[in-house]
Amino acid sequence: MGRHKEFDQEKAVDQALELFWEKGYESTSIQDLCDHLGIHRGSLYDTFGDKHELFLACLDRFSQRADENYNYILKEDSDSPREQLERFFSKVIDVSMNNAARGRGCLMTNTTLGPVANVPNVARRLEAHAMNTESLFFSFLMRAQNKGCLKSKHSPRELARFLSGIKQGLHVMARNAAERSVMEDFCKVAVSAVF
Repeated sequence: MGRHKEFDQEKAVDQALELFWEKGYESTSIQDLCDHLGIHRGSLYDTFGDKHELFLACLDRFSQRADENYNYILKEDSDSPREQLERFFSKVIDVSMNNAARGRGCLMTNTTLGPVANVPNVARRLEAHAMNTESLFFSFLMRAQNKGCLKSKHSPRELARFLSGIKQGLHVMARNAAERSVMEDFCKVAVSAVF
């Protein structure tokens, strides 16, 4: 029996995430993963179970990254919720337009549009991610409403759903190589609909 290569599991999940994001779940083979991670099949199976389990770990990591990349902005207390939302969307655009991510959109959005989204444990993660995004916006909007800053006739729940759609749309626009100014106009209208 051959020795399995030892490797950093956290780094492997990050590397696999990048490959799944670039190629999609369906187009990524076990061999692609082994080559990209620099590990043997036995090590992949021993550590992660199979391709699907590794993909689930990648979806979990991606959700965690959203908090690190930009969600934290809406959790801060601010005297100007409008500026806070503008800063949030600017950061979403920055992340979406990043050269490494350019053309790939959002892993969660891409996954939602693919066949693997129908697999129950994937669908649960996608739904949880969407609900977390909506809850983030809802909490932010409730704080803004309590400060008397909302101008919209719509409820904070309706606005949270609207802003979640705007955020997802930004990721799709980045995938389609939209110009930054187009994405900024999109956000400007969204912000003006709320504040």
